[in-house]
Amino acid sequence: MLQILFKNSAVYAVGIILSRLVGFLMIPVYTRVLTPSDYGVIETIVRLVDILSILLALGMSEALLRHYHEVKDERERQALVSTTLILMVGVIIAGILLLQPIIPGLTYLLFGNLDQVPYVRVALVGMMIGNLIPLPLTLFRAEGKAWRFTVISLLQLIFQLTLNIIFVVWLQEGVWGVVLSILINGVFWSTVLILYVLSSVGWKLEGRWIPPLFKYGLPLVPAALAQFLLHFSDRFFLVHYTSTTEIGLYSLAYRLGMLGSEMFNALNWAWWPWVFRVASRSNAEKELQKGASLVLVLSALICAGVSLFADPIIRLIAAPSFWKAAPYVPVLSLAYWFFTATTPLSISARLAKRTDLFAVANALAAGACLLFNFWLIPRYQVWGAITATLASFILLVALVLYACRRIAPFKHNWNLITLSILGLCVTAWWSNWIHVPEPFALLCRGMIWLGMAAGLLFCFVRLYSLHLENSPLFPRILSWVKMNGNL
Repeated sequence: MLQILFKNSAVYAVGIILSRLVGFLMIPVYTRVLTPSDYGVIETIVRLVDILSILLALGMSEALLRHYHEVKDERERQALVSTTLILMVGVIIAGILLLQPIIPGLTYLLFGNLDQVPYVRVALVGMMIGNLIPLPLTLFRAEGKAWRFTVISLLQLIFQLTLNIIFVVWLQEGVWGVVLSILINGVFWSTVLILYVLSSVGWKLEGRWIPPLFKYGLPLVPAALAQFLLHFSDRFFLVHYTSTTEIGLYSLAYRLGMLGSEMFNALNWAWWPWVFRVASRSNAEKELQKGASLVLVLSALICAGVSLFADPIIRLIAAPSFWKAAPYVPVLSLAYWFFTATTPLSISARLAKRTDLFAVANALAAGACLLFNFWLIPRYQVWGAITATLASFILLVALVLYACRRIAPFKHNWNLITLSILGLCVTAWWSNWIHVPEPFALLCRGMIWLGMAAGLLFCFVRLYSLHLENSPLFPRILSWVKMNGNL
C-alpha cells in the first residue's frame, strides 16, 4: 500500500514541480515590472479576498472526499458529486451578491482609504468563482486519477501565467493586470470543469446528502479561517507598522518559505485518499504509521532544501531590490514544517470524522497567533511576524496531538520526528548565521542537504526493516543501505 502512496505522490509531484518552476521563472519578470510596493498591495488584496473565499468554501471539497470512499454504489456516488457541485454553485452566487455592499468598508479598514475598492471587487468575484475549481479536482483525487488532476492543474496555471504576461508585462496594467487575470482564470476553469463533471454524473440535487456534507464540512470552515489567520494575519498588522515595500520583501520570502508546504501538497493530495483506503485493512495501524513517518521525513527534506538554497535562488531569480528577503526564508521554512506535520499527525481525528476538534485546535492556535502578532510586530516588524508564525505553528502541532489523543491514541515514530526537527534547526541556523566564501557556499549547502537526506532515509529504512531490494527505484543503492544497516 505504501507503493500506491508513493506512486500517486510522484505523479502529483510532477505537476507541483513543473508549476512551481513556471511560477519561479516568472519572478524575474514580475520583480522588474512591479515595484516591491505594488507587490505588497497585490499580496494584501489577495489575502483579504482569501478570507471571504474561505467562508464560502464550506469545506465541501474535504466533505466530498471523505464521503466518496464510504459510498459503494456508483449511482449513489454520482448523486453525491452532483449534489455537492450544485450546492456550491448556489452558495457562491449568493455569497458574491451579499458581500459586494461591504467591500468598501473592508477595504477602508485594511488600507485606510478607498483607492483599492475596484481591485478588491474584481478579485473577490474571480477568487470566489474559482472556489468551484477544487471540487472537480477533488473528485479526480478520490477516483485515483492523479494524472488527470496534474494535467488540468498545470493547464490552469499556464493559462493564468499567460494572462499575467498579457496584462502585467505586455499591457503594463500593474495591479489591475493581476486581478483581471484572477477573474478570467476563475470564470473559465470553473465553467469548464463544472460542466464537464455534471455532464458525466448528471444534474441531481438530492437533499439527503446535504446534512452529512455540512456536518463534515462546516467545522472545516473555522479551521480553514483559523489557518488563514495563522498564515496571513501578520500582513494586516504589518501594513500599519511598516511600509508596503517591506511587506513586498516579506511576501516574497514567505512565498519561498511556503514552498515546502506547497511541495508537500504532492504528498498531501495522495495522502488522504490513501489513508481512507488503508483504514479498512487489517494491518491499517502499521501501514498508517509507516506512511506518516515517510511523509514527515520527506517534508523535512523539502523544507531543509528551501532553507539552504533560499539565498542563491533569490539572487538568481529576483531583482537586486528583492535580495534583502533572503534572511527571512530559513525560519519561515522551519515554521512550515510544523504546519505540514499537522496533516499526518491528525490521522485519528479525520478517521473518526471529528473535524470539530481539528477546528478547535486551529482556532486556538489562530487566537494565539493574533496575540503574538499584536505583541511582536509593533516591536520587531518583519522579524516579529516571523517569530509569531513559528510559535503559532508549534502550538498548532501540540494542540492537534492533544485533540487526537483524546479520540484514539496513535503511535507515531518520535525518533524520526525528533531527528527531522534537529536537522531543520541546523539548516536554518547554518543558512543565516554561517558565512562561507561564495565559491564554496553552494557546495556546502548541497553537502549538508545530502547528509541530512542520507541520515533520515537510512533511519527510516532501518526502523521499519523495509524489504526494498525488489523496488524499481534505485535497487542497488537501497540494497546497499539494507546490507550496511544489517537489516
